[in-house]
Amino acid sequence: MVRLSGELDVLTASELIPSLVGLAGEGDHELVLDLSAVGFCDSSGANAVLQVNRRLAAGTRLLLRGVSRQPAKVMRLLGLHRTVPCEFAPPARP
Repeated sequence: MVRLSGELDVLTASELIPSLVGLAGEGDHELVLDLSAVGFCDSSGANAVLQVNRRLAAGTRLLLRGVSRQPAKVMRLLGLHRTVPCEFAPPARP
């Protein structure tokens, strides 16, 4: 499991791809990205997630966990949740 925090955007996306692909290694397992501390995601961030998913070795699955409000909107709008399984965070209570 890798916990990301801050913003997943054009400035951070390019650094994310090689780091995550390198951590995933090979074999039959799951790479879980905890996005509960990510407050902002743009299309570059979503594209980085897709790039990581495409580059993972056979047998390795990517899962997004704790996808909060704004990143969840982007993931749904772009249809990323249809390609990469997402566990959306429950809405904040008033």
